[in-house]
Amino acid sequence: MNDNISDNDLIKLFNQNQLFRLFNLTVLEADTKEGTIKVQFDVDKKFCNPAGDVQGGIVSGLVDDATALAYIFQNKFKKRPPTIELKTNFLYPTKPGKVIGFGKVVKSGKNIVFLEGRLEQDNRIVVTATSTCVSVDMPQINFKKLMGENENNEK
Repeated sequence: MNDNISDNDLIKLFNQNQLFRLFNLTVLEADTKEGTIKVQFDVDKKFCNPAGDVQGGIVSGLVDDATALAYIFQNKFKKRPPTIELKTNFLYPTKPGKVIGFGKVVKSGKNIVFLEGRLEQDNRIVVTATSTCVSVDMPQINFKKLMGENENNEK
């Protein structure tokens, strides 16, 4: 991947990917210099517990995605941060529907990365999280193939 690719081009490229359709993840904003990202999830009610709240493990996965993507975007998809430890604070129940996620790279060293994030719903913070990750090389990705393009840039 080209180091000179713009934040907007990274967002466009990522949002074409079908991998994150399970929770309808869309990247809204990214700032690779600051190491921040804003994403939106649209969580289906099938992921709710009997009380009607999104199950806690699902919610932890959402905030983990938001924090990891801040690092992945900052590194232009050359590095990824497998999570060593994730601390999730559930402030309010998360309901099905639109959820806004924020991720931030707090500190990135040679091997260890510290990330933080939060989820908001209806203009209030419902979840906060911090994570410690290890920095590893991203496997080689054929972005054209991922986006459904052939060798001639046709879809």
